[in-house]
Amino acid sequence: MTVRFRAYTSEDMLKVRQFLSHVYSNLGRPNSWLIARFEFEIFFLQKNAGWLPEWEQNIALWEEEDGNLVAVACKDGDFYFQLDTEQPQESLLMEMFEFIEERSRQGTAGYCKLAVPAFMPQLEKMALSRGYELLPNESDNFVSIALDRIFPVEIPSGFTLCSGAEVSNRAKAQGHIMAFNYPGTPYAEQMLQYYGGIAEAPGYRPELDLSLVNELGEVVSFCNAFLDEENKLGILEPVGTHRDYRLHGLGRTIIYEALNRLRAMGMVKAYTGPMQPFYQHIGFELGVELTVWKKEI
Repeated sequence: MTVRFRAYTSEDMLKVRQFLSHVYSNLGRPNSWLIARFEFEIFFLQKNAGWLPEWEQNIALWEEEDGNLVAVACKDGDFYFQLDTEQPQESLLMEMFEFIEERSRQGTAGYCKLAVPAFMPQLEKMALSRGYELLPNESDNFVSIALDRIFPVEIPSGFTLCSGAEVSNRAKAQGHIMAFNYPGTPYAEQMLQYYGGIAEAPGYRPELDLSLVNELGEVVSFCNAFLDEENKLGILEPVGTHRDYRLHGLGRTIIYEALNRLRAMGMVKAYTGPMQPFYQHIGFELGVELTVWKKEI
């Protein structure tokens, strides 16, 4: 069946979301993105801040004559190819490379970067043939944990577990700023102004939007989880702990609470990432790894 390219529009959001779920069903693992990353990109800040039209220009779709998607190219810093097979047609890959390279030429960086799943040597081979170089110090990955048990949750004295609208958007934004250490920056001001759009995402559940709040009402640790009900997956995005409250078990506590709630909803596995010692320490295992390739444009 003939596959054709077309540009992405905002009306395609749910179609791409369903495709990402289908990719996981077909491969039994992520290819590049899970649905949470796509929803997060759109709703966390871009939509409310008015940045969405520019971001959408870096998305392209390839679909069959009947409208079924077979591939998506998208960008979050690096470009990513979303494919539902480990052996895509060479002609399709060539079109996808041509798209990301043309988009990169229209930018100001002077290069094109692509994240490639380690289980797709065909994609690595084509990247090499087109002049890309492997960046040994850059990578991406997913980590996962089976929801086959109840996880121990003990909330320390002086902290309260809250969910959804029990915590203001401003308090959540401030928690995010302190967790990722950018107070006083222009991005912090944007975060305080526009935070809250994530509640509009299709996979958002207020009972999975968790915050640990101290006695001053500050969010000191947070974890939001999305649902991919078709695959019985939970995806943690975003996750963070205030820089002054680390090493006290708060991150583990709120993640374990999220995992227990996902398990109670019938989910069997949860993903987040990228890997760091903290995730490994609380039981997550390394899943899909992606290498990063760069080409001067």
